[in-house]
Amino acid sequence: MRTLHASLLFVAASACASLNPDYQQLPDDALRELLATAPNTAAMSEVDRERIQFGVERLATRYPSHVPSQVAAAAIAQASGQTQRAQGYADRAIELHPANVEARCVRVRIAVADGSMSLARKLVDDGIRMRPDAAPLYEASAWLHQLNSQYDDAVDALDAAAALGAPPWRIAFHKGLAEELRGDADKAAAHYRAALNANSTCVEAQQRLTGLEARRQLNSGK
Repeated sequence: MRTLHASLLFVAASACASLNPDYQQLPDDALRELLATAPNTAAMSEVDRERIQFGVERLATRYPSHVPSQVAAAAIAQASGQTQRAQGYADRAIELHPANVEARCVRVRIAVADGSMSLARKLVDDGIRMRPDAAPLYEASAWLHQLNSQYDDAVDALDAAAALGAPPWRIAFHKGLAEELRGDADKAAAHYRAALNANSTCVEAQQRLTGLEARRQLNSGK
């Protein structure tokens, strides 16, 4: 809990800022404060989403060279199904900062949704050349390999992502998907269990595991 002394200092600083007609909050601080107001829940209400999106896009418009605002606006628009809007912000962020990992990941998802697999692969490969330390890009690479039924390559990319610090439960889940699509139900089930052991709230892993077990029981009864 904030102490009275700290609260008074905060109020004093805010008052001084508000009385200064030339005061402009730095975009990094403004974005941080805006995103901090987002409800800490999995399901954000439409009102909260629109409020935050409006604030982020206003920042992105006011500071067109501020990459974090462009990326945040792209991510929110993409999550809201506003693909063209998201693409514009993501492309702007990549133009400003080609090595930005988050912008590339957003743009890859948009490219896949559009069926532009060659563009998605180029975005990932170019990104990895610039940021070979970025686990999310290797996860994106694994996803593209999986979509192309290149399961060995997908697993290799997941191993690279794991070595770079990607969440173990997510790596296990996607390895499970690769093995399931390859037709190895036993390996897939083992990976799904590992994902659940690392993150018991991974609903997708539980659903896939339940499905595998149901099919196994069905086949054993024939």
